[in-house]
Amino acid sequence: MSLEEEFLSLAPRENTLLTIGVFDGIHLGHQKLLSQLVSRAHEEGCQSGVITFKNHPLSQLGKHQAPPMLAGIKEKDLLIKEWGVDFIIHLEFSSRLAHTSARDFCRMMQDYLNMQGLVLGFDFAMGHNREGTLKKMQTLGREMGFGVEIVPPVKMDGEIVSSTTIRQAITEGNINKASAQLGRYYSLSGNVITGRGLGKKLGFPTANIQIDPGFALPPNGIYATMAYLNDQPLFSATNIGIGPTFGGGRQQIEVHLLDFNNNVYGKTLSIEFIERIRDELKFNSEIELKEQIVKDIEAIRQILERKVISK
Repeated sequence: MSLEEEFLSLAPRENTLLTIGVFDGIHLGHQKLLSQLVSRAHEEGCQSGVITFKNHPLSQLGKHQAPPMLAGIKEKDLLIKEWGVDFIIHLEFSSRLAHTSARDFCRMMQDYLNMQGLVLGFDFAMGHNREGTLKKMQTLGREMGFGVEIVPPVKMDGEIVSSTTIRQAITEGNINKASAQLGRYYSLSGNVITGRGLGKKLGFPTANIQIDPGFALPPNGIYATMAYLNDQPLFSATNIGIGPTFGGGRQQIEVHLLDFNNNVYGKTLSIEFIERIRDELKFNSEIELKEQIVKDIEAIRQILERKVISK
């Protein structure tokens, strides 16, 4: 399907005010932009729309590799819609789209989407070789008859909130920083699969979840997490690691659900990372490991009661 056909199949009848971007994670900066988009659209009597991508643009640009994702398409849509956006358009970022000029893209938005204006982030650039800078978009707006509004960045502790910064915080295990910039706890979801049974052997059975490898993953260690099974919230302790006390192996994500004993194999489990407890360690014996797990669970229970229940 051509870009024109994609737009035509989604063409709204009303005039629109649009924004364009990857919007990975829908962090505080994205939230500010979406709030401004919806507010401005209401003022101008337009529908608010988000143009985003099914795949990361970097995946189609030469030798670049797409960065780890912070949210899947479904989660991203839910987070965007929470801000009152009228519609979302998902484009496949293809080689053809990468070679479309900013002017041609703007023309198509006017012709097929009734675009009257754009609300763009401070770091926006689009078009072939990213020639559609903010200055270029403002020039095109004057020439083609649409408005361009630029939303400044959100800063936290003197640092610009960005998906890149959040990814780095997650991969470094700085869960508190990632949560602060996201405006919520970072989460992952996956199907529960059969593991090695090490947790059960120790008296602490775990649900092993299979995560899409394209998502950002915190480093090996023990985490206080909130798990969700069919929207049921459950206190949980999560271990990411290889099980060095038992000789190591491939990396796994093992979730021990506190005060819960039902079978969860084959079901989808989501976890929110609340706080990092410690590194994954190799113990001299199973007894030492079991004693540490008891301490970890008690610490995790206190953290979750303080951070989640009292929230």
